[in-house]
Amino acid sequence: MKKVKMFNGAELEIGEKIRFADLWQSDDGDEEELLDSGCCWVGDDEDGMPMIADFEILEKDEENLVNSLVKIMDIR
Repeated sequence: MKKVKMFNGAELEIGEKIRFADLWQSDDGDEEELLDSGCCWVGDDEDGMPMIADFEILEKDEENLVNSLVKIMDIR
C-alpha cells in the first residue's frame, strides 16, 4: 500500500479510514467544498511537490462536517 507522511508527521495510507478533521490540517478553505471535492492536500513528497489524497465519504456528519468519516482511495 502506498503511504505518505502528512504535515502533522502521521503516516497516511490507501485504504485507511480517517476523520476529515485529521486529514484536512488547515484552517484555510471551505470545509464543505473540500469535503465534497473528494481530495485534499496532505503533505509534500521528497522534492517538495504536493501530495494529494483522494477519498470517499463513508459517513457525512451534516452538523459538523470535519467529523465526517472518509476512506483514502488514492494518494497522488
